Amino acid sequence: MNGFRREIQHGPPLQLGDREIVTEAEVWSLQAKQMALTDHNAAGGGALLMWARPTAVIERRAGTERRTSVTDVNLQLEIALLIAAIVLPLVLTIFTTWSHYRSSKSPDELVF
Repeated sequence: MNGFRREIQHGPPLQLGDREIVTEAEVWSLQAKQMALTDHNAAGGGALLMWARPTAVIERRAGTERRTSVTDVNLQLEIALLIAAIVLPLVLTIFTTWSHYRSSKSPDELVF
């Protein structure tokens, strides 16, 4: 199947006494397949990109089920770093341009 796909996957259950612990993850995938048919054989290739993040831990005990959400701190940190990588160069460029503009004028031309 070509294209994007999102699915929720559960890990294998872990037995701890009378409790059963199951992990849950959200998996995003992008798949691209290519196929070429010739007279005597078939040749193919493609690409697969997968990204997974933990979403919850499920605890089952005596007929009850408790779902504990997992906060992906690494994802939050990556987003903060990405925003900083975009915003910081813009702010520095604006500041250096403003500073250069200000220093090129004589003191009599400056307005405060």
